[in-house]
Amino acid sequence: MKISASFLKIQDKEDKILELDKYTDYIHYDVMDGNFTERKTPSLTDFNVEKPKDVHLMVTELKEYIDLYSSLNPLFMTFHVEATDDVMGIIDYIKSKGIKVGLALNPETSVSVVLPYLEYVDLVLVMSVKPGAGGQAFIDITDKIKELDLYRKDNNLSYLIEVDGGINDKTAGLLEKADILVSGSYITDSDNYFDKVNCLRGIFMNKGFTLAELMAVIVILGIIAVIATTTVDRSIKNSRYETCLAQEKNIIEGAKMWATDNASLLPSTGGSKTLDVKNDLQNGSTVYVEEGLKSPMTNEEYSNGTSVKISSSNGTSYEYEVIYGNDKENCTK
Repeated sequence: MKISASFLKIQDKEDKILELDKYTDYIHYDVMDGNFTERKTPSLTDFNVEKPKDVHLMVTELKEYIDLYSSLNPLFMTFHVEATDDVMGIIDYIKSKGIKVGLALNPETSVSVVLPYLEYVDLVLVMSVKPGAGGQAFIDITDKIKELDLYRKDNNLSYLIEVDGGINDKTAGLLEKADILVSGSYITDSDNYFDKVNCLRGIFMNKGFTLAELMAVIVILGIIAVIATTTVDRSIKNSRYETCLAQEKNIIEGAKMWATDNASLLPSTGGSKTLDVKNDLQNGSTVYVEEGLKSPMTNEEYSNGTSVKISSSNGTSYEYEVIYGNDKENCTK
């Protein structure tokens, strides 16, 4: 969010204007002729401010004032659609000066009035007070901001939306769709311009979640947590399964080595023999199976031990099967 600071109430205090220039994004020139508005502003002086100038013409003799204020080399020059019957002609005239064009509309003016011109302008200024004086109460024009923002998106346009009038730390929070907020009294009536400008800038960065947004975040985080938990759980199970298979292979290799040393004890045709893993598969200094063997599936010692069943159908070829204490200790994914 950008801030355009109006110096209407401090226009005779150059030192204050130059201080304001340090902290704002744009310097907002309010130009009133006493005709379009009840109040008239004196001819404004170029105060050698460094920030881009945002000139707001609240006048009827538009070309006269355009010629006068174009000498300030403003970034934007905005005029009211209510002030002329030749809106397109004035747009072209400002562009001929090499200045970006803005259209302003009063609180009672419908957005439909400016729709035909939006593809030709750089900015739309929505007044949230009656033009002519500072310090007025904010008029709710949020529906206009939403309408302009939607039209901009639907038509792939790039004009900026600016709001002017009654902007402070409370009303600014209603204008999230705007790009530039014009604030005068809220800033210049204070003793600390820096704090006021940054308070307006920070409103949307510090804005909390709505209940609906918060619920959506909670749901999304819940889904992410479930996915993460499922993924981790699956990874752990796969790791345990692979470890269990490796351990089972080791147990069977131990049984085969036992069989080599104990050929006379092997089962005959159609017979089987069960070896106790803990006791039988140890041979001198060679320990084929650890003493306190644990099940990778439960990470605990086998509840009823493990054993190897050696079977033979013909007395010469053998099958080896590891028998676990209970089903939880089987190698399963």
